[in-house]
Amino acid sequence: RGELVPLLCLSAIFLLQIISLNVGTQFTNASRSTILINTAPFFTVLFAHFWVPGDRLSVTKMVGISLAFGGVLLTFGKNLKVGVQPSLFGDLVVLASGCLLGLRMVVTKLFVQFIHPYRLLVWMMIFSLPCFLGLSLLLEREAGYQLSISSIVAILYQGVVVAGFCFVTWTSVLKKYSPSRLVVLFFATPLFGVLLSHLLLGDEINPSLIIGASLVAVGIYIVNRQDTRNTQNS
Repeated sequence: RGELVPLLCLSAIFLLQIISLNVGTQFTNASRSTILINTAPFFTVLFAHFWVPGDRLSVTKMVGISLAFGGVLLTFGKNLKVGVQPSLFGDLVVLASGCLLGLRMVVTKLFVQFIHPYRLLVWMMIFSLPCFLGLSLLLEREAGYQLSISSIVAILYQGVVVAGFCFVTWTSVLKKYSPSRLVVLFFATPLFGVLLSHLLLGDEINPSLIIGASLVAVGIYIVNRQDTRNTQNS
């Protein structure tokens, strides 16, 4: 009772964020998409400043987030001209997805204060999955589907690990901690992707990854050190 409208709003933001990410990536290359979606922490800090009590925007916080973003930019910057010819349209759509992702984090923070995290996630999936299925049937009629062991494992990984463990853990932790303190950890995701591609696929690790990872670590430390001090002072 009283949770339907907030859950529908959150589901709509989730739908638009995933759709804009997928559509925008079709019109630009993967490295540009990775960098643009990593603008989400900036939007998160901005939204949190106005909507989350006590989560104020500060120079120190922006310096930390900028350093972490610089680490991602350094890691993927060399690949910006590789692959699909980028377009302004694709870049803007992925940037909009980053904005929506930041909005979703802050809205989730507000809603989990009165909606249990597990219930919030379950209903968000119940509302959004039929929409994704309908869009797939409408826009991907010509696509061929072929099940294999690797595809089944990939789907199970996305369902159990990503949509299951990661979403539940993130939402539960977000109930207690400020979005701007957590969202800086978002920058570590693409770096782990590069590291795992080296370990599992044999991709080369270059100095830019090491420097980029160091910048991300420093940025995370700066943001969380400031929030820890603020908590102790309050």
